[in-house]
Amino acid sequence: MPKFLIALVIAVPAWAGASEPLPLETFFRHAEFSNMVISPTGEYLAATAPQEDRTGVVVLDIRNYPQVTPMSSFVLGRNENATGLRWVTDERLIFSSNQQLGSVAQPRPTGRLFAMNADGTRQRQIYGPTGGSVTGRAATILHLLPDDDRRILIADWAAGRERPMAWLLDLDRYQRVSRVTRSPLERGGLGADQQARVRFAYGANEDGEQMFAWRPDEDSDWQDFDNPFNGEISFWGFNKDGTHVYVASRDQERLGVFKIELASAEITPLLTDDQVEALGPVWDRDGERLIGALFNTGIPEYRWIHPEDETARILRSLQAALPQHRVSGGEFTRDGKWATIRLFSDREPGIFMMLDAENMRLNELVPVRSWVPADRMAETRPITLDARDGLTLHGLMTLPPGVEDPEGLPMVVEVHGGPYGPFDMWGWSPWVQAMASHGYLVLQINFRGSGGFGHDFMYDAYGQWGAEMQDDVTDATRWAIEQGYAHPDRVCISGASYGGYAAMWGVIREPDLYRCAFAFVGVYDLELMFDVGDIPESESGRRYLERALGTDSSELRARSPVHHVDKITADLFIAHGSEDIRAHYDHYHALIAALERAGIPHEKLWVEGEGHGFYELENNVKLYSQALRMFERNIGSGWQPREDAVASAD
Repeated sequence: MPKFLIALVIAVPAWAGASEPLPLETFFRHAEFSNMVISPTGEYLAATAPQEDRTGVVVLDIRNYPQVTPMSSFVLGRNENATGLRWVTDERLIFSSNQQLGSVAQPRPTGRLFAMNADGTRQRQIYGPTGGSVTGRAATILHLLPDDDRRILIADWAAGRERPMAWLLDLDRYQRVSRVTRSPLERGGLGADQQARVRFAYGANEDGEQMFAWRPDEDSDWQDFDNPFNGEISFWGFNKDGTHVYVASRDQERLGVFKIELASAEITPLLTDDQVEALGPVWDRDGERLIGALFNTGIPEYRWIHPEDETARILRSLQAALPQHRVSGGEFTRDGKWATIRLFSDREPGIFMMLDAENMRLNELVPVRSWVPADRMAETRPITLDARDGLTLHGLMTLPPGVEDPEGLPMVVEVHGGPYGPFDMWGWSPWVQAMASHGYLVLQINFRGSGGFGHDFMYDAYGQWGAEMQDDVTDATRWAIEQGYAHPDRVCISGASYGGYAAMWGVIREPDLYRCAFAFVGVYDLELMFDVGDIPESESGRRYLERALGTDSSELRARSPVHHVDKITADLFIAHGSEDIRAHYDHYHALIAALERAGIPHEKLWVEGEGHGFYELENNVKLYSQALRMFERNIGSGWQPREDAVASAD
């Protein structure tokens, strides 16, 4: 085993939690790299490189590896992020982009595609609207057409033209060569088989219900394809001969990965689970056969359809050598000799590695955040518990560094945003790690409504803002206290976006449970959600709000924090950005006005130029420093330096 792997396996914190907490800049500096792929010949690496409010592309020359030399870059516009890096030839790279108006916001596709050569020449946008347009467009790559160096097959969708289209696209000019087909369905996408024939379509009706269609070949008419599941399915691709499609099912009774024969709709289960979803596919190195999937277990794990496959064998070997890490990647060179791999864990934000597949040697390329000392980070443990109605809930508990057996610790309950779809997953989190470094036990719970646990777990929570969804957060908090992990009088609640709502509603609904609340870019008036922000701008957005929140004004007011601030006894810190149009900044002003009318003490932070979450390092440090000061004065800190441990760490 390479020496580097051994060092990762045996590394443990010798400082035992006694060192002074790290500066907040350590956690909130932007990563150096966020994605990396190797070129077909193994001569170059393409990587996405986050900056303050955008993510660009850099190409690294590895022809003299282990020497790695920056070669070229491509910089995008404000709030635009490069994503989906693909090498289409030995020298040419393509990628798409998304727009993210704040670090907490959900990225939205721009519909733009870009291309560049490894040496930085021929940089250009090759498809999509002009820069600055951010709404109602999407473009995806359907097939790279490896026998055609000049074109690729794409699908695009645009607001006002609800049916996606497939096009042949020139790789060097802003030009669609020809239209291949138009989807028979609205609001979805198209799927091509491995021979680049567009034969599968997915979409949704006006009520958001999934619809599917297929055709035997490109000369045939589209046929309806009834969803054979009782929940959503995600299209993953075709088998090699094009007779079947692979799908991931969110049907609560059939969670997992299935193969469906198109002609007969016969279903074959490949990988299934009782409680958690399959998160993504694993293909063989040639992209021809689905060999496994990643599942949303406590620490996400690979499960294999074809464990004998060479790619599966390599990933299994790496995972066995690094049991406390997740191994992802597996982007191979054309000859299969080299691949890029990413390692990360709860304590390690990520290291990109070069795999010598012939000799099974793994060597470090670049860390994602070179300044983060993994041996001083906190451990995150998966947890499960039963809600008051018996439903099993999954979550995470992060311990202060050096703590093995938590007992009576000050605790912060961190509630994720969304709420429908996102979920907390094991890994490195800057805010969670920052809190843990200051001595706080951090509890995260995937309340009903979260993604990752099936269709019913998410959609049955529609209409449950402030009700069952909040009950799950309350039950998890009380569970941690009853287990003796948290001190009953030293608990605060925190969250952003929906989490900001849950933090405020938590101190209103459970005034004796939480000593303080930190609410960031939150929603505080449910009626207001129908009037302001980017969600109600579209018909589909308005329909979503009606399904998710309901339309009964009395119910919406009954669950809106702005109308119940008189019940608050906890300490408060409320923060927002002036450009937030997701949880619109009017929510912040409405809440602050309500608190001031009621004479409720509170701290506040309003930052110009930031959106749904902050990008600027200075603003993040200011924000989270203020939150930590509030935690300290309300529940103290579990961090206690010890001279002997500090000396041993030196």
